[in-house]
Amino acid sequence: MESEIQHIRLPDRLILGNHAEIQKLLDGIDPDRPVTLDFSGVDQIDSTGIAMIGLLRKNQSALRVVGLSEHHRRLIDVFSDKGSSAAHAREGSTSIPARSRWENLKLFLVLLADELANVGGYVWHRRGIYPGEIRQQLYLIGYGSVFIVSVITFLVGVTIALTSAEQLNNFGANIYLADLVGFGMVRELVPLMAGIILAGKVGASITAEISSMKVLEEVDALQTMGLNPEKFLMVPRLIAISLAVPLLFTLANIIGIFGGMLVGKFFSGITFSAFYQEMLTIIDLSDFLFGLGKTMVFGWVIVISSGFKGFSVTRGALGVGIATTESVVLSISLIIVLDSFFALLAY
Repeated sequence: MESEIQHIRLPDRLILGNHAEIQKLLDGIDPDRPVTLDFSGVDQIDSTGIAMIGLLRKNQSALRVVGLSEHHRRLIDVFSDKGSSAAHAREGSTSIPARSRWENLKLFLVLLADELANVGGYVWHRRGIYPGEIRQQLYLIGYGSVFIVSVITFLVGVTIALTSAEQLNNFGANIYLADLVGFGMVRELVPLMAGIILAGKVGASITAEISSMKVLEEVDALQTMGLNPEKFLMVPRLIAISLAVPLLFTLANIIGIFGGMLVGKFFSGITFSAFYQEMLTIIDLSDFLFGLGKTMVFGWVIVISSGFKGFSVTRGALGVGIATTESVVLSISLIIVLDSFFALLAY
């Protein structure tokens, strides 16, 4: 009879730390009566929770599962084919509905808030990250981007100087080329160009890596082992880009301004010392910090956007390609929007 069914509402965390509570639930179940397991309140599950399901299935002739999310269903699939077939048999196979833009925005902001907390927690406690991962990510993100950032910013500096030098020379104001190049590079062009370059190089790499792990169910395996995938995968990259951005920003400014100096020397007759002295009359430390702050914000936006798209992938190898493309588009779009917002505040 329906009244004889044992309805068990599971706790929010089916993990090793709640083993005593889980064992108490198991001890209170009558093996001769049908059981309904309610997963609607479960937020976290690891191998302990999966082992509980396996034990109940073995000892219980009539087991019904309700409220099992698609994420937890796939997590159980990693370790138990029977669990997958039983859950699908009881609840039916459902496709993952497309999320609305507001839902995506909410998830993006939640991920951002979580990573701010996770980075702060790691800096304070120094736990939860694989040893050496930050150093490896710093090498990939920082050192791996030096060449492309240097080349692009040098060419941007040369281009800006070339397009401006002739007009300034016509008015006898060639010395002001130093002001234009210095101010434009430090406050606007270097942050913007560095952000776009990192979005295409670093952001695409992060999305491809995380989405591949998601498709291969390695992210689910991390969660099953009791690890927080978002913290384990994202915090090293966020710390690495926070350390790499000041170095890349400084190097890009030096090389970009040097490109402008070369143009000033050979097209406007401005010596290096005169160029440098004039440039210092228009820019100071506050301009450098403003540009650095913008670049730092852009770097965080790139990593968060890339991770968000990587964790959201759902459709196998095709989804990896789509997520990688979308992450670059999202990162560059947010960089442009934020750059406009910074300009509105500053000017």
